[in-house]
Amino acid sequence: MNFSEEQLNEIEEMAGLFFSPEDIAINLQLKEEETDYFVTCIESRSQDPGSVAYYRGRLSAEIILRRAVKQSALNGSSPSQLAMLNFHRESRK
Repeated sequence: MNFSEEQLNEIEEMAGLFFSPEDIAINLQLKEEETDYFVTCIESRSQDPGSVAYYRGRLSAEIILRRAVKQSALNGSSPSQLAMLNFHRESRK
């Protein structure tokens, strides 16, 4: 699928705010068949530029969040410490 640079940036930004692929497609005003293709590419983790932008946005935001949780855990926050333990457990799967 051919997205403009502006659309790819919008995909990345919205994914970083944890919008669903379907909501992103609505915002981009994709047609039904384009939406289906976009969602399928994301679900299959294809190397399509739209899918790459989506995962780049989500992962960048998750990195920032996990760093904040880690810092909070190091500062003694019990909920953050539990969250870090959960991240650790999930990473072992």
